[in-house]
Amino acid sequence: MPKLEEMLGPLEAEVMQILWIRGPSLASEVTQVINDRRTVPLSYKTILTICTRLSDKGFLVHEKEGRAFRYAAKMTEAAFVADQASKAADTFLERFGDAALASFVNQVTADPKQLAALRDLLEVRDT
Repeated sequence: MPKLEEMLGPLEAEVMQILWIRGPSLASEVTQVINDRRTVPLSYKTILTICTRLSDKGFLVHEKEGRAFRYAAKMTEAAFVADQASKAADTFLERFGDAALASFVNQVTADPKQLAALRDLLEVRDT
């Protein structure tokens, strides 16, 4: 599985990981988990900003709880990675068209395991 830091910023990835593990959490709870891992603590406001950004990007949902919000991942980690891969593939194909497909085929056919995986996927699609 690709590294989340390649799809998100490092702190965004850390927040998402915490929410995938813990489930719905207040920003203060996420801050506590993050600061338990660090020698230099981050402020509550920093984590709240990250949660707000992730929510604005559509990766988190939130629900009012008292004066705060409880944040939750909108999708599982596997679904998130699949969604990001799909968006990247769409962009790649739109930008490069047939050249992208040719490059993909060249890459996959160079690796017998990937070629077998592709054949399996195509076989499932045909049935």
